[in-house]
Amino acid sequence: MSDTSFGGEWTREKLQVLRCYLNSYTTALKKQSFRLVYVDAFAGDGTWRPPPGSLYASSGYDDFRELYKGSPRIALEIEDKPFDSFIFIEKDPHRCETLKRLELESPKRGIEVHNGDANEYLPRICSNLRSNDRAVVFLDPFATEVSWTTVESIANTRKIDCWILFPQAAIARMMPVGREPTGPLADQLDRIFGGRAYWQDTYEQSPQRSMFDEPRRERKAGSDKIAELYRQRLESVFAKVAPYGRELKNSRNSTMFQLLFAASNPKGAKIAVRIAGRLIDKW
Repeated sequence: MSDTSFGGEWTREKLQVLRCYLNSYTTALKKQSFRLVYVDAFAGDGTWRPPPGSLYASSGYDDFRELYKGSPRIALEIEDKPFDSFIFIEKDPHRCETLKRLELESPKRGIEVHNGDANEYLPRICSNLRSNDRAVVFLDPFATEVSWTTVESIANTRKIDCWILFPQAAIARMMPVGREPTGPLADQLDRIFGGRAYWQDTYEQSPQRSMFDEPRRERKAGSDKIAELYRQRLESVFAKVAPYGRELKNSRNSTMFQLLFAASNPKGAKIAVRIAGRLIDKW
């Protein structure tokens, strides 16, 4: 996400991985006749600013912290084989207005800016892709906004490579260690994972019983298994998925997100995952 009030070292890290992949992706396809599309589903306003007191902020001058290029501007800078079309989706109307300046700055770049919910717009975009289109989608939510039906629509195109920022810490907070979620919380997890069966495996029968002497289920501390279950869920719908994600940690060395990669096109998935895997592993 390119929110100017939300960022840090992990933001720089994920954007560098994205930049490297977009360069490799367009270079690999530059001799092909495909129309290349870049879709940024939570585009922010095109910039991000380090939080006060961070490594990238100037001490004592927090109001003048430098703005860094967010994912929309990074995608526009790809030069070897530029994308033919850009679709930026942003729910916040004020950020969307800032994004629209990119259309004015680069009127011939094929930029579309949509103000709305990515879960509504992305399935439409996926259904409108032409046979000769190939795309990269960047799913970079602030928290748990991405619904499984949206992810599934991307996988079903067989034309899209997808980077997904999985909100590991936020989802762990929705899944208490001592008890299994119920009610609205469980419904939210169903929306994210695409069904209860796909997240309930994190819970096991507890040797202890409730205060009413009823059996209860609990999950082990730590959130790595949650992210792994989601990655396995991706494998059920995409042609190929990177075997592990890149952990993105905050200043306290706690994992906040997993940056995951999935490819939907069977013919190109193997090489796409190989390139993404190197970036996840080594960059």
